[in-house]
Amino acid sequence: MAATTAHAPTAGSPAAAPPHPTAWLDFARVAAMLAVVLVHVFAPVVTTVHSEFASPAWWTANAVDSMLRWCVPVFVMISGALLLRPRDEGLRRFYTKRFSRIGVPLAVWTALYVAWEIWRTGISPMEAVSDVLSGAPSLHLYFLFVLAGLYVLTPFLRVLVEHSTTVSLWWFAAVMSAIGMADQAISALDGVGEPNAATRFLPYIGYYFMGYLLTRTAPTRRAVWTAGAVFAASVAATGAGAAALALLAGGWGGTAAYVYDYLSPTVLAMSAAAFVLLRAAGTRLYGRTGTPRWLSVLSSLSFGVFLVHVVVLYTLRDITGVPGSAHGMLAMAGLHATAVLTVSLLVTALFQRIPGLRATV
Repeated sequence: MAATTAHAPTAGSPAAAPPHPTAWLDFARVAAMLAVVLVHVFAPVVTTVHSEFASPAWWTANAVDSMLRWCVPVFVMISGALLLRPRDEGLRRFYTKRFSRIGVPLAVWTALYVAWEIWRTGISPMEAVSDVLSGAPSLHLYFLFVLAGLYVLTPFLRVLVEHSTTVSLWWFAAVMSAIGMADQAISALDGVGEPNAATRFLPYIGYYFMGYLLTRTAPTRRAVWTAGAVFAASVAATGAGAAALALLAGGWGGTAAYVYDYLSPTVLAMSAAAFVLLRAAGTRLYGRTGTPRWLSVLSSLSFGVFLVHVVVLYTLRDITGVPGSAHGMLAMAGLHATAVLTVSLLVTALFQRIPGLRATV
């Protein structure tokens, strides 16, 4: 397709996004970090590891968890918003810069979490190797494999962005999202086509492009209200759909879990709406005055918190357990979330001050 500038609003246009957005993306990043921690706090109750299915505690956790499923897609969309904009940057410079940021944490935390899982659960070394090759050596580290794959393709995807119209890019995002949803549905419901370390990123390309595209035009009031309605409807559909399928199956299983998946139709709609709402809220709060110091600090610590929090949460949960009542579960969840965030923030801040550890977070 011939090159065009139709997809690039001028700097003076009321709808033009700033060329280097910072404040609201920092706000979105911190919100996504908090949501990830809360998802991991409540998920074992939903999956009945720490609850009875359809108990009051389960229904409560399902209601909370279904509101937070946008967390990982928003992280991917933030990356697309920041990285897909065409710029004069050679391949060597791009890969050196990006993989110095993702490569060291991927290697170090994969090794640490594998060793921890061997010690904690007693998995064999061969099982640990299999987990690494699957691109999921721990509950959350698959995200690093997703980022790594997206980074590999980004210089070439920028060429597509530079020489395509906005309409073409939206179609590309839609097609890739549809492929990602189909891939996840087939994998979850039929048990074939499991992702691995080399392919985990592919279903997320649609989210990557949506982040770039949604950042390019400031949302109107009507768009924000529409996003709010879509968000509320998709949250309700996610929670109710997962519960209905679990009730039909007589308990939590793969069919119900698919509705919660980051590539299910309801979560995709929820995530796009959440991104619009986070942008509107962040811009309203901080857009005129710049990024507050505290927000910049929390944003800079968010990646490290993401990496650290699982070992803190699991260790704490192993010690305290989870109460069976709804009130007790909520109180313990609040305690876990507060403690995990506090410890993870402190550990990340400490690591960032130590030269030998700074590159790991």
